[in-house]
Amino acid sequence: MIGIASMEQFRRVITAIISQCRRFPETPLALYGFLLSLLWEFGHSVLYLDHARSLSYVIWTRFHCSLGDVLILLGSFWWTALWFRTRFWFAGDWRFPAVVFVFSGLAYTAWSEWYNTRIAHAWAYAPTMPTLFGIGLSPLAQWLAVPAWLVFVLRRRTQDHL
Repeated sequence: MIGIASMEQFRRVITAIISQCRRFPETPLALYGFLLSLLWEFGHSVLYLDHARSLSYVIWTRFHCSLGDVLILLGSFWWTALWFRTRFWFAGDWRFPAVVFVFSGLAYTAWSEWYNTRIAHAWAYAPTMPTLFGIGLSPLAQWLAVPAWLVFVLRRRTQDHL
């Protein structure tokens, strides 16, 4: 009897936590952002030299990079929220805040790609990676497409809840 009551309490606590998390715009941003980034990371794997390494290495690095992408998304989101003094900047007059959101992530990504390929040598592009000033175009395109789509998702979710 005690076990069943404990399980019911546990279920209520988990349900309450999930319910609370749904109120935060960061939740869908992080979840959808992770999934989209993971797809993109695996999709453009052939544009990096490490794609020929072991399968476990490639899987680990793509998950690791996708988690890093979520951190960049959250940082850009919070920077935009600070700039416009609301975490719901995507709900009202959203165009300029969306530009700040997308381009802050893009600026960080451009710096990170340059630094990690030129200075730290943390990764390297395959000859097939198109570049602009030595920076891979695929990661730059990712940081135009993914955040822009996420703004659309956030706006849609907000409209659905009004």
